[in-house]
Amino acid sequence: MKGVIELVDLLDELIFTIMKKVNPQVLFLCSMINIGNYRLEQLAFDRCHSIDLTFDYFRVSHKLLMKRFYSNVMPRIIHDIKSLTINLYQISSIQTFVENNCNRTLPNLTHLKIMLGTKRSQIGTLYTIGNYQMFSLEMRKPLFAITPQFVALPDCTLGKNVATLCRSSLMHSIQSLEFDENLILTIIFANGELYFDQLSRLTHLRITLWGFHQCLHLLNQLASQLHSFTVTISKISCPHLKQLTMIMYNNFNNYKPCISLLQRLSNVEYLKLLFAIGTDGVTPNHFIDGSILERDILSYMPRLRQFNYHIRSILKHASHIKIDQIRQSFLQEQQPFDCVLDHFKNNYGQCQIYSLPFIGTRLDFISNRFPLFDINNTFSNVTILLLFDDVKPFENIFFERLTRALPRLRTLEIINQLEQQEKSLSVMKTNIDFPHLAVLILYDIHIDYAEQFICQNHHPSLIELTINKDILLAIISQNQQQARDNCSRVATLRTSKPSYESIDTIRNFFPLAYYVKHENE
Repeated sequence: MKGVIELVDLLDELIFTIMKKVNPQVLFLCSMINIGNYRLEQLAFDRCHSIDLTFDYFRVSHKLLMKRFYSNVMPRIIHDIKSLTINLYQISSIQTFVENNCNRTLPNLTHLKIMLGTKRSQIGTLYTIGNYQMFSLEMRKPLFAITPQFVALPDCTLGKNVATLCRSSLMHSIQSLEFDENLILTIIFANGELYFDQLSRLTHLRITLWGFHQCLHLLNQLASQLHSFTVTISKISCPHLKQLTMIMYNNFNNYKPCISLLQRLSNVEYLKLLFAIGTDGVTPNHFIDGSILERDILSYMPRLRQFNYHIRSILKHASHIKIDQIRQSFLQEQQPFDCVLDHFKNNYGQCQIYSLPFIGTRLDFISNRFPLFDINNTFSNVTILLLFDDVKPFENIFFERLTRALPRLRTLEIINQLEQQEKSLSVMKTNIDFPHLAVLILYDIHIDYAEQFICQNHHPSLIELTINKDILLAIISQNQQQARDNCSRVATLRTSKPSYESIDTIRNFFPLAYYVKHENE
């Protein structure tokens, strides 16, 4: 009671400041609602229009907190909630609550976001890899990105929960619906049923799907009402669609169907394309350049007012054309752009073209030859980076400059099996700090990179690590203090090979980590 009295004595502005710092959000709601103090309740009600339940809810203390939230707080704020963010595992709890308490709906809910993973309560960082298996076969494809992971939601309990939710009365008032960009919905489109028939007010949708036929099915239901649509791909004419964002970072080979789709969207005024176009013998035998964009896309969109893009095209046995040829193909373009050509020893080449200012937050297969470090800080908003080079190693100075060029970097994967050449004591003593790096993937590397990132660099936010098993054991055997500090906060750990015979050694070095079993264990 003493703490409550002291809190009541504070000014409203100070209480609001405290509210913002309390994590998870439901903690302060449980502390202020239904405790018998009218003023504190009113201050809490003022902050209930947006509820975020994505925290590390598997912890026992948080399970108890959620039980209290649903029993004591949720009934009081039913009419206040306008925006709700939940995890997959919370769908059934939400539906059970609304069925038992508020006539199967939240009357003023207009925005719903469904996330795949949980959020670390200590630092508020979302899990990226989670507890799901990687596409191990895809990892072996040259220049194929696996970061972040796409997770398919098949015909299982979670998949059925999503399908049931989409058809429930809870969705009647929804105007904006977002799914985690790494969550691929499959069950919703498995049998042709109308799973979105309750979304009569929906105008904004963000979703990730397997292919064109699913988008066709989806847009047959919703195309006439959508104003904003962010999706992997689709194939239908949308007469009212003026804004379109298409994101396909995992290499796709359906180039012609994708272009056919875009050619039908003649009313689009604002277009964003973030593509990685792979190779399977069906895709073009040439890099995507300015003339192809003009011929295949822009000429079909007479109303287009703004076009932003980042397109990475990959070819096997690519001819060594000159960069000037790519630049000359953009002569008709009015907006600033840049392009990069790169060839690797694995017989693959790639061309990256992008409008300026750079709109993406992700860069894949960046080599030493990519103009990552420029005076304009072109890529300062990038949060996901995949470094790849089989021609030259990444040296210490490269990572020093990387921390300045990409200050928001959260996810980093390194693919380079070449030994570093610049390893003098003066160079290696340089302290490199990646303050926001949460996910580190070190599968296909030389041990030099693991020693640098785990034993020498500082990673205060690192919570997920995927690493070559043999290299990990070598790092553990060195037993360096900086390595222990970096590993002490890791919450999810993966290894490239089964580690059952070394699991005790690994767990001793990662006291908080959940070890994701290898698919062969």
